[in-house]
Amino acid sequence: MYPLTPLKLFAHESIKDDPLSRARMERIIGGTRPVDDELVWVDNSNMPEVVEQLKSLWPPDEVPEGFERTHMRPLVFTRVYTDGEFPELNKDLLGWPDGTDEATVRSILGHFLPIQAYHSYEKDAKEDMVCWPTFDFGLMTNCPHGCHYCGAGKHGKYLTIACNAEEHMEKVVRPAMERYPWQRCFRMIGWGAEMLAFEPEAGIFDLFTKTLAEQDRYGYFHAASSNVDFVADLERKDRLVGIFSVTTEMIAEVLEPGSGHAFDRFEAGRKLGEMGVPFRYKFKPTIPVVNWREEYSRAIEYALTVSEPESVGFCVIMWNTVDSLLEKIDEELLDPVYLQAARDAAEEMAGVRVGPYPHEVRKEVYRFMFREVRKHSDDVKLYMSTESRAMWDDIGEETGQDASSFFCGCSSVAPPGGRVQLSQGCPYSTYRAPEHIEKD
Repeated sequence: MYPLTPLKLFAHESIKDDPLSRARMERIIGGTRPVDDELVWVDNSNMPEVVEQLKSLWPPDEVPEGFERTHMRPLVFTRVYTDGEFPELNKDLLGWPDGTDEATVRSILGHFLPIQAYHSYEKDAKEDMVCWPTFDFGLMTNCPHGCHYCGAGKHGKYLTIACNAEEHMEKVVRPAMERYPWQRCFRMIGWGAEMLAFEPEAGIFDLFTKTLAEQDRYGYFHAASSNVDFVADLERKDRLVGIFSVTTEMIAEVLEPGSGHAFDRFEAGRKLGEMGVPFRYKFKPTIPVVNWREEYSRAIEYALTVSEPESVGFCVIMWNTVDSLLEKIDEELLDPVYLQAARDAAEEMAGVRVGPYPHEVRKEVYRFMFREVRKHSDDVKLYMSTESRAMWDDIGEETGQDASSFFCGCSSVAPPGGRVQLSQGCPYSTYRAPEHIEKD
């Protein structure tokens, strides 16, 4: 796993009497180099004190030589709540101060969703988004990479790790496979997390792939990590598909401080290919930085020279206004012509999900990327991730795929092999919204 150097270690008391969870926690701790190696057990009596500590511990005022600031976030170990709705918290009854932050308390208690639904036909139609309906799993929150464009990465104060993975497989994963027979592939992704950072000590993907094999399903990891050597030892790696969020050398170095060299991910893809595990690349976000053409051209050439992904996708950075983008990325790093175009279109793009860059700017970026990919591969599947219907209508044909049935990176219906498996439960992508969909 990553050689993390957490400032402090915390564990909720529920782990004490759970041998499997405790063993997982101890394996993970054994893979770290904590600044303070005392494990603080958390219960109702010291919860407010711990909540206050988590507010202020990270980021540290000083970073020792050889340490990475973003790898110093405290670790909180817990058990994810798998029994339906979360119980209410009565702070008065518990004797906690009024200012005790409920969100942090719930993280410590494991009150985060073990499964979430994304990209329903109705929601994507409302938000003008083209993707695939899916149910994703999570056992962690927040990430050690510290990516500037990511809220949890840049500002998250701690990482939460749920250790009851066996219970999660039994109460969440198996029932989901039975309830959603149309979903061929499930992501184990976490919420704003980098779950690959904790393997193989966490052992989650070993459990996950074995569980998926019981019902002939496939699973994704979705990572900005190159930590894949452990995959070679997975008994059911035939059930795994690797999804890499990839980028350029400059972006990784400056905007993804805890993620390692950008090209390490392409080498990780090569390793998976040698193991017989399929993999896909997603340039998400695609950021029009200064010299972006040269940056992305070099990354694409390297990726397709050393490895053979099933697909390569792009998503020009979105979910932003000009102001919010500049809060995350320094102006001098961005292509000035495109930034000015975004400023000029600010009124037009106000409240538009795909902002801040207007349609013509994003279109120009995508076309450049498609051409670069085709210089090195005639066969790899091309796609745009979470783009608008208008963009698919405009240049979708240039991907070589149909907007309603395209093979992407982490679709719920894209098992290995390059072809989607449609069914009554998922007959199309969310480019179309069929009137009659099998409901559960």
